[in-house]
Amino acid sequence: MRACITCITFLLIIAVEAQTAWADGTKCAAIASAAFGSDVKIASATLVAATAQAPEHCDVRGVILPEAKFAVKLPTNWNQRFYMVGGGGFAGQLSLGPMNPGLQKGYVTATTDTGHDAAKEPLGTFAERRAGNPNADRKKLDYAYLAVHNTAVLAKQIIKAYYGNDPKYSYWVGCSTGGRQGLMEAQRYPEDFDGYVIGAPVLKISYEGMRGIWNAQAVSTGAGAISYDKLPLLAEAVYKKCDGLDSLKDGLITDPRRCNFDPLQDLPKCANDVAGKDCFTTAQMQGLKKVYGGVRNSKGALLYPGQPLGAEISVNSRSGWMGSIGGDGGMGLGFGESTMRFLAFEPQRGKDWNWKQFNFDTDPPQIATFSKMIDAIHPDLAKLKKRGGKIIHYHGWADALVNPQMSVDYYESVLKKMGARQVKEFYKLYMIPGMFHCAGGVGCDRADWFTPLVDWVEKGIAPDVLNGARVVNNATVMTRPHCPYPQIPKYKGSGDSNQAENFTCESAR
Repeated sequence: MRACITCITFLLIIAVEAQTAWADGTKCAAIASAAFGSDVKIASATLVAATAQAPEHCDVRGVILPEAKFAVKLPTNWNQRFYMVGGGGFAGQLSLGPMNPGLQKGYVTATTDTGHDAAKEPLGTFAERRAGNPNADRKKLDYAYLAVHNTAVLAKQIIKAYYGNDPKYSYWVGCSTGGRQGLMEAQRYPEDFDGYVIGAPVLKISYEGMRGIWNAQAVSTGAGAISYDKLPLLAEAVYKKCDGLDSLKDGLITDPRRCNFDPLQDLPKCANDVAGKDCFTTAQMQGLKKVYGGVRNSKGALLYPGQPLGAEISVNSRSGWMGSIGGDGGMGLGFGESTMRFLAFEPQRGKDWNWKQFNFDTDPPQIATFSKMIDAIHPDLAKLKKRGGKIIHYHGWADALVNPQMSVDYYESVLKKMGARQVKEFYKLYMIPGMFHCAGGVGCDRADWFTPLVDWVEKGIAPDVLNGARVVNNATVMTRPHCPYPQIPKYKGSGDSNQAENFTCESAR
């Protein structure tokens, strides 16, 4: 008798679970026929079973006309919160992988391709005015900021339709282009999100494109060209000069602004100025001086800051120092040239224009309109602060692809506009020694940025010093405190320098 009762109970459980799954599937499928406005087309709504990467969820796909594709994933066990992720580079694809960390924690997650398909329209060609691309101008606007905002608004409408109530809190998480997208949201549409993780934002993308061309002209062509085999020699000289200025020689440059490295004085010069394996020619040193000295016009006026020291230690061909700073075909130059061809100027320069034609006297003033559209540089975040929004912003000092000085300059512009007392109540910047673009490098690039943000937004617990780690082959080889800017980690003078507990955070000023 007892066995029969057990069997019946088991069958009832199976029946309830089947009924629940059927109900969830029906509920999910119904989203496909729901109305969300004439400019929204839902392509599919599918209940996806749980996997090792994500829990059971309703996967909604569609497009916001004319061409901005989106994905919204609604977990069966929802935590009442919304989590949207950003893109990278010129976007053009859905960031499906980065959605999983939020989805695993019960967040509704969302992403957008910002209105174009990178596989069909690589780099900035999506904005090219040509036959067969009638939406070129709208794609440019969508990429600049509109698609992210429209997707955030739509995602919340889908949440309300699916669960019957709005999210209690909404969060943005993005690095690189995703960082710029997040700052743009905070500046233009502060009502969309309550908290932002902003990583290595290419917030002044117009001038970053110009910097890519400047660097290429300096060290990628002619007598000033730097080859890959010179990077170890350059890195050795940089670290000899700069590592140790924080009173600890540990293979990290804590604050590159404190180092007065001069290529003309600190690099081994070739005898008789004849190129050699273990030396630099005058032309090469002058080219490097341009890279570190920043973008300038013919009168010497600084238009955009130069590359901070520290990334030379990377020899990665695409995202390292050479691939980003120099090298015909590298990422920095590729982004820069494509930006200038199809996005920055009116009328468009077009595909026949090349990077060697850029004029640093006459061209920079002509990108002002583009900058106003796409650059996330507005320092007044009063509306965000008023509604209780919070920002945690991080950037690696050894980022060769997106100039880290840009993050410092923006943060300081907010301080100047709003005052340090107000800013510290809602906005924290962390500059990470030795960290490359978004991740990697010789510093402690691993950190949990999101949990402190949630605690700040929902519990009022402001972040201070955060924990950072460097992991090699799945083993933690170094830990360091991540100090809120303008503080830097300072060695106490004793103990293992690979352990965070032997450091304090002190003002760098």
